[in-house]
Order: sequence, then structure tokens, then C-alpha cells
Amino acid sequence: MRGMLSLCGVLVMAVGLLGAAPEKKPKAAAPQAMDPKAMEEMMMKAAAPGPHHERFKKLAGEWDTTVKWTMDPAQPAQESQAHSVITSLMDGRYSQEQASGESMGRPFTGMGVMGYDNTLKKYVSTWIDNMGTGIMMSSGTPDASGNVVNWSGESSDPMTGKMTKYRMVTRFLDDDHYTFEMFMKGKDGKEFRAMEISYNRHKT
Repeated sequence: MRGMLSLCGVLVMAVGLLGAAPEKKPKAAAPQAMDPKAMEEMMMKAAAPGPHHERFKKLAGEWDTTVKWTMDPAQPAQESQAHSVITSLMDGRYSQEQASGESMGRPFTGMGVMGYDNTLKKYVSTWIDNMGTGIMMSSGTPDASGNVVNWSGESSDPMTGKMTKYRMVTRFLDDDHYTFEMFMKGKDGKEFRAMEISYNRHKT
């Protein structure tokens, strides 16, 4: 009997040390499904072209471009002439650029798609060309005027085998002129302007 009481005492102490059986917490209420009409209105609002998308319609057309670029800030920039055709897509929701020219003595072709994401409240873009096999992904924030977009992006670097980050700036000067600049870091870790493109609307 004393042994049984001792065993019971040990068990009681163990329960006290380990704590009583955990209480069952009430299950969190399942999120209520959004009203289908409210969901539809939200989706329509997110998909509706706005003031930033009006820019894409204005960009549509042919452009003559002057490209200056360098991979070494200690060396003078190389310069070449190119041509771009910009098309407005999806009822003005996106802008597609198809560029052609010459780079390092070889034919160059590139294509980019730019949009303005109403949900993220940012410009978004992708770029591909025949000088590589990667895709550059970028996002940009417009300033208060809407005429300057500051971008950050990254793409694979064949020299390092890793992703490299870039900073870009687009400046819309007027309906017939705008510029694009790309900055990157050199071997010393300092940022330099690797590319500058001046866009001038093609005159027929």
C-alpha cells in the first residue's frame, strides 16, 4: 500500500512538473470567402489601365537611338546607332520594345516588355537579347512628376557565373525624347555608368 501511495505521489509530482494536459485551443475562425461581386470589382480595379499606362501609348512608334556603353570606366565609352520599334500591348497595359543595331561589330537584337503593376504600384520590366541567354528582371518607382523612373534589376553575369545587380534611370523629357541610363559596380566596388541610350522619335 505504501508502495502504491509512493508511486501515486511520484506520478502526481510528474504531472505537476510536466504540466497538466494542454488545453485545447479554440480553432481560429476560417477566413470568410470574399463576396464574388466585391472580388470581381477588386480584380477589375487592379486590371484597369491608369495614368502610368498612358505613357505606353505615347511611346508607341519608331525611335532612333544613340547607345554609349563601357565595361571599364577607365576607358572611353563606345558609341553606336540603333533603332527601336515600340508597340503598345493589351489595350495600353504594356509596352513592347524591339531593338536592332550593332554591338562590338556584330548584329544586335533585343526585346523588352514594360508594364506598371497597379497592385505593387511599380513599373516592371523584362529584357532579352542575342548577347546572352538570361532574362533581366527589373522594377522601378516613378518620382512625383512621373517623368523619372528609378529602376533596380539583376541578370546573370557570364564573367562571374552569378547574378549581378544594376541601377537604371529612365527620364522622359517630352513625347519625342527620353533617355535610359544603366549603372553597375566596377572591380573597385564603385558605381559607374555602364550605358546611356538617347531615344529620339524617328522622323519620316
